[in-house]
Amino acid sequence: MFWIEFALVLLCIYFGARIGGVALGTIAAIGLAILVLAFRQSPGAMPVDVVLIIVTVVTAASALQAARGLDLLVKIAEGILRAKPAMITFMAPIVTWLFTFFAGTGHVAYSVLPVIAEVAKKAGVRPERPMSISVIASQQSITASPISAATAGMIAIFAVNDTGLGLAEILMVCVPATLAGSLLGALAMSAYGKPLKDCPIYNDRLEKGLVGSDVEKVELTKAQMGPAKLAVLIFLAAAIGVVCFGVFDGARPVTGWKATVDIDAVRLVNDDPYGFTVDRRSGAITWEPVNVQLARQNGWVEVRGLDENTGVLEIQTPEDRERLLSGDAAGLRERIDVGDLDVVWPSASRVGMAHTIEIIMLAAAGLIMLLCRTNPVDLVTGSVARAGVVAVVAIMGIAWLGSTFFENNSNVVIGTLSETVQAQPWTFSIALFALSILLYSQAATVAALMQVGIDLGIDPKYLIAMFPAVNGYFFLPTYGTIIAAIQFDQTGTTRIGKYVLNHSFMLPGFVAVIGSVGIGFALVTILL
Repeated sequence: MFWIEFALVLLCIYFGARIGGVALGTIAAIGLAILVLAFRQSPGAMPVDVVLIIVTVVTAASALQAARGLDLLVKIAEGILRAKPAMITFMAPIVTWLFTFFAGTGHVAYSVLPVIAEVAKKAGVRPERPMSISVIASQQSITASPISAATAGMIAIFAVNDTGLGLAEILMVCVPATLAGSLLGALAMSAYGKPLKDCPIYNDRLEKGLVGSDVEKVELTKAQMGPAKLAVLIFLAAAIGVVCFGVFDGARPVTGWKATVDIDAVRLVNDDPYGFTVDRRSGAITWEPVNVQLARQNGWVEVRGLDENTGVLEIQTPEDRERLLSGDAAGLRERIDVGDLDVVWPSASRVGMAHTIEIIMLAAAGLIMLLCRTNPVDLVTGSVARAGVVAVVAIMGIAWLGSTFFENNSNVVIGTLSETVQAQPWTFSIALFALSILLYSQAATVAALMQVGIDLGIDPKYLIAMFPAVNGYFFLPTYGTIIAAIQFDQTGTTRIGKYVLNHSFMLPGFVAVIGSVGIGFALVTILL
């Protein structure tokens, strides 16, 4: 049955990726329906937080676009690129990396690709060099952006599994790793191919009159400039706010206190869980009903509803556990004092990063609409909003299918792969890379496989190092930004080769991914 279900998942991914767009999610839902209704499997976890973060971030980015803020950013980027045209192979990927980092989506690269092509051509630089690595850099930055759907997926998975890792650790590793990996890709492309003036493809197109300019200069009126600047400031402030709340946990409000204890520390009495609690100030021990929720790791529970001065007594012996039925606390205080019994003191439960991102980005969209007088119709009809709808449907479908399959077959999957990936964690990055080629989505790859990585026993910090491996969809030259880059380069140097896979993006893509993952492993070893 396992192999039949596995084949079904692969077929859904194949046909969904082949059709593209929302089909990735809707066709995945066909497989989900078969697994649940025909094969009688339990539905897996739905990626609710990931979907909600995408919706809120896309709403904010759409408001920015509607207020002409994206046009202003393109104008700024154009000025940067034209200032140092000879360095465009290195400057262009930095610009697209930054655009994606602050916008949370690689689709913003569409706006600057024609500028890169024109500046490179006028500077006599083979456009293939900056165009290819710029597209790759915009993909790499997805795994460094604090507001991207892929990063949201990582945050949610780490939170659910109580890994102790979050946005701060992801940024600490992935920001330098992906930026450095992108620059390594630029270095690999800096002398790639013949110079433009000697390129036969370019000269042939030049003779045929096929080389012109695709750049439409971005113009903003005085009336549009003010709202556009304000929208950019609001959006950037929101992105910086997300980073700050992720890095400084203490800035997020405390919603309660909880202690994670061995399941033997509580016991059912008349169907209610009871435990011994200890007051830090008075030292008093109280036998009382406690609010218990199963922790993700087997054999542990979370005791919630505590306050900062109330801990839970750990039970050491079967005799102590029997006391939980009657509440006999005789002698326990003395044993705590001499170290024979331990007290687990509570930790603060704070507003989660998923909710924080959702609140900040949705509020940012509201401020842009309120202060910049944005037309609500423009917000929902722009290209960013349309791309967001596609992302939501695709990720919801493929992640739900993946979680259903893996949760119902976890024993087989973990039993087969755990020994290999625990001994050589980096091998899991190959699976991430391969699946991202099929899914065309970093966030969908994270949703489908990262939980499997944790279940396989991979140290979560290594999953951060391998996070950039989900940027594999350059392998097949069919993604939107790749096609756009080829079309914008009228010199013909950025192209798909005769054998399809020998295209302009293969070399910088592999260099950037391998470089980012390698640097990521080095950084987690040093920093985490």
